[in-house]
Amino acid sequence: MFKWPGTPSPKASRQELADYTELDCWKRNSTSINTLSADLGRLEENDYSDGVPEEEEAPRVVEDAYLEIEQRKKDCGAGYPFVIDKHGYTLRTSQEAGNHKHVIYKYLLLATRLNMKDNRIHADIDGALLFEELASEAARGYLGARAESIVFGTAAGMDDFPGKVDDLCKRMKEGIRFYKKSDASPDERDGKLNERDGKLDVVAWKDFTDGSPGKLITFGQCKTGTNYKDTLTQLQPDSFCDKWLFRNPAVSPVRMFLISEALSRIGWYDVTRDAGLLFDRCRIVDFCDDISEGVLKKVTTWTEAAAKVNELPGL
Repeated sequence: MFKWPGTPSPKASRQELADYTELDCWKRNSTSINTLSADLGRLEENDYSDGVPEEEEAPRVVEDAYLEIEQRKKDCGAGYPFVIDKHGYTLRTSQEAGNHKHVIYKYLLLATRLNMKDNRIHADIDGALLFEELASEAARGYLGARAESIVFGTAAGMDDFPGKVDDLCKRMKEGIRFYKKSDASPDERDGKLNERDGKLDVVAWKDFTDGSPGKLITFGQCKTGTNYKDTLTQLQPDSFCDKWLFRNPAVSPVRMFLISEALSRIGWYDVTRDAGLLFDRCRIVDFCDDISEGVLKKVTTWTEAAAKVNELPGL
């Protein structure tokens, strides 16, 4: 998997090539199918010999990338920050001003293609932890009017796991309180538990005015970058509730998986069967209409700073 400002190999997936094309467009203000073909051709000549598509096959690989870009445009609608011209073979940066979804898309693009281990802190903001805040906003937006959401994971800035569970129960009006049902961790309430967040990063729910148990609740896990396939099934809401809540919610929470990558529709069904309710880059952009000013400001600040450091123009 390539990381910007590197260049993907000719054997890269259509998602990688689409991301590279978007980043190249962001850098140059426009790019084309010929530019991507030329970049792949240089790599083929200099760095690869065995098992690489022949020259005449490169256009098919490149066209797949542009088909992926067209799908993203459909999925994001007005939130897609690039414009496809000339029968789908040229891409340019949108000049539309004031579209906050364009900023969010570019943040998610960088959160996927930068090395988020070494290149995550910009303007004193941790870009990986920021994703949990953005994911919480998207989950709330998806549930719609009167929905609520919180960050439960590391970005919540609270190391007291029992305290976080107590707070979650109070907010949701479900679960009653923290209760450790296993002997795997210390019995002391203020002891050091082995759980940091139980793989749970964001929670969203939609309450009724009566405040009684029984509501739609979603538990979500968040991942930036592209190395998440082995973690699709880590979060198990029923298991989390069985271990840490005094009483399980009356209706079992729905599992969510939120990623910064724009996932191809090829293999989408299988990933969703493993991950649960899946939010990829385009779905997050789709449901960030009512993002809070505070989170949007942090996303904008981080993206501006990260772009400057990584050879990209400002927003």
